[in-house]
Amino acid sequence: MPSPSLPGPRTVQQQIRRLLIILSAAMGVIIAVLTLMLVSINHQYAGVLACANTAADFNQEFKSNLDLEMYNHVIRPRTDHSVDDLPMEELDNAERVLNRLATETTLSDNRWRVRSMLDMCSNLRAYMIEIANTDSYDLRMELLERNIRGETGLTMLIENYMHDFLGDEVRELARLRGEISRQTTLLIVFTVIAMGVLFMALLTYTLRVSRNITGPIRALTEKAERFGADDFASVPVKTNITEIRTLDRNFDKMAGRISSLMEKQRQDQQSLHRAELELLQAQINPHFLYNTLDSIVILAESQREEDVINMVTSLSTFFRNSLNRGEDVISLRAELIQAKSYLEIQQIRYSDILNYSISVPEEMQDTPVPKLILQPLIENALYHGIKNRRGRGTIEITGFTKDEDICLQVRDNGAGMTEEQLARLQSGSYEEHHSGLGLKNVHQRIRLYCGEPYGLSFESEQGKGTTVTVLLPRRGVKALDQEGAEA
Repeated sequence: MPSPSLPGPRTVQQQIRRLLIILSAAMGVIIAVLTLMLVSINHQYAGVLACANTAADFNQEFKSNLDLEMYNHVIRPRTDHSVDDLPMEELDNAERVLNRLATETTLSDNRWRVRSMLDMCSNLRAYMIEIANTDSYDLRMELLERNIRGETGLTMLIENYMHDFLGDEVRELARLRGEISRQTTLLIVFTVIAMGVLFMALLTYTLRVSRNITGPIRALTEKAERFGADDFASVPVKTNITEIRTLDRNFDKMAGRISSLMEKQRQDQQSLHRAELELLQAQINPHFLYNTLDSIVILAESQREEDVINMVTSLSTFFRNSLNRGEDVISLRAELIQAKSYLEIQQIRYSDILNYSISVPEEMQDTPVPKLILQPLIENALYHGIKNRRGRGTIEITGFTKDEDICLQVRDNGAGMTEEQLARLQSGSYEEHHSGLGLKNVHQRIRLYCGEPYGLSFESEQGKGTTVTVLLPRRGVKALDQEGAEA
């Protein structure tokens, strides 16, 4: 396979210059953004600081000055020009300061406070004029204390509002100072990172020159090691050296031939394994047939004609399904018929100890499954479960769907297993005993047809029985001679 074309040649100097331009531009953008952020924060900080200073100056002078000037005004005799003698300039200055604060503050609560203080100034102006137009000295003093400088007066209220205003501005100053500190730290960190990236990029470009020769050779060596580990995925080595390209193409050809040979060997092994399974399947029939014929003879001698007819009928059905035109995959329906025939035969033989039931949903029964996966499990449940307990036992066959899979369960209430026996089964250490094809053979055949994670799993408790679960793909399986193993 020809290697993909490499980009046009470029000198190391050109590559380094290009890298420097890109990294410098990136650093410039980062630093510019962070600098703008710092400038913006600093501008906000300066505005809030000026606002706080103005508020502090106002709070120190406004109340004391206005209260004193209004007191002096009250104690003076009344004239026709008393209104003109009012200290309105002090109030005008206060309103100018408040209007400026309204535009400078960025806090919504403080803008509300400023509007409230401006309203108070308007009311204060009205109260001052009312005092100037009042002839009674005592009444003027009462109005001064009540409306202007007393505990309930407007100057005290304005002073409290301004105190709250100043507190919020100071807290905003503290927040902005923290933000400036954070942005400064961020700028330093990004600058260090950018310098580190620049250094690594320059180092990488320097090493790239030496790797132009050693890199393709190392890649070809690693490719040979992967081939040795049975990984034949072909990834062309990128190089402009003719000899290495030639070696790479021949490596790919060799890997293709080896992969084909290994696939053929795998198929031959599957065929051999299938032949061994069919041989084992053939061995079950004579053994089972001998035992059943002996039972038929005993029943005939006992003149149990009806049981003889039922056993012969079930035996005929069992072998008809076992042969099944030599097919190794049958429908679940046929597998259940075969299991039922086997159970009917055994129930006649062991009528004093065996009951059974089969409950599998109709919609599952057309699923293709490997042949003879239930009968060995039933035989194992009978000989190692039911026969080893006192009294009558029951074998139940059930089925249900689970996500994209189907589960068949063969459950008995027989002798069960010890924890050690169950652990051996779960670890794959099966024992054949009298179970014909045996649990191990059933598990291996399911894995051969379906792959992992399909097969058998076990649950058991000594004295209470055993449950064997068969996990199969819901889509079913196909015969090995048609499609190969599903794994």
